Amino acid sequence: MFGKKDFKKYPGGGALEGKSHAQGGIPIEAEGGEFIIKKDSVNPSTMAMLEYINEYGNLPITDARDRKEEI
Repeated sequence: MFGKKDFKKYPGGGALEGKSHAQGGIPIEAEGGEFIIKKDSVNPSTMAMLEYINEYGNLPITDARDRKEEI
């Protein structure tokens, strides 16, 4: 099948680019605890939220609540 060197790694997360499942997909290497979101759930209205979660590890509303308490 695929050799270890053929797998793409995404240590920083983010959107994947490549073939669909029907076209053979993208061989990736993932770690336990990582989470894959189905393609249909990633769209222009969800991308900013997903990128925020990937960068900061929580929801923007959580940060807003934390900041409000500090003020």
